[in-house]
Amino acid sequence: MRNPFFLSLLVSFILVPLTSLSQGIPLVGCPTELDGDGVVGMSDLLIVLADFGTTCDVPPPVGPVPVLHFTEFHYNPASVQGSDSDYEFLELYNPDTAAIDLEGWSLTEGLSFTFPPGAQISGGGYLVVTASAVTYSGLGYPVYDWGSGGLHNSGELIAIRAPNGQVVESVTYSDAGDWDSAPDGLGPSLERLFLSGDASSPGQWSASINVGGTPGATNSLWLD
Repeated sequence: MRNPFFLSLLVSFILVPLTSLSQGIPLVGCPTELDGDGVVGMSDLLIVLADFGTTCDVPPPVGPVPVLHFTEFHYNPASVQGSDSDYEFLELYNPDTAAIDLEGWSLTEGLSFTFPPGAQISGGGYLVVTASAVTYSGLGYPVYDWGSGGLHNSGELIAIRAPNGQVVESVTYSDAGDWDSAPDGLGPSLERLFLSGDASSPGQWSASINVGGTPGATNSLWLD
């Protein structure tokens, strides 16, 4: 399409006497000053005429990306609970008051999953992504099946990405070092304690009080 700015520019130039254009008119913050010399002059008009009729592909403005947090990993359920392929899950939390449309958002690195059309998480709500959606479905929170693969029992990097590829948050959890080892097969999940600070710090996480964790609900040891 034709440059929508052309008409307004042309009107601006027409209203200025040609003798003044040839000399240049100092203006502050004028959108018709195009060549960077600080005045509106004939060279600016020539720039407009050179581009007249050119199709301009202007990308839509990019707004801020909403925030999501990882708040729970149940990466190695106890044998008394059942198989990892039935009970593994991770939990996401939306700290904002507005719902987030998750179409095109994805889990990457340790997992490979993209949220389908219609997926969303409510304001202040939780969402569960799991190895087996049927295990956690119908309990009052959104549940999605990540398909193949699973959470490594010894730990790994997991990231949540916006549709533009931006990493909104990532966590590298573990069962070694300063990390609580109880979630590694003894029954509890790995729950986040608070949202500030480094999400991959062991001090941000602890074993849940409940066997099987608190999927889709406030963590048992939530300190925020």
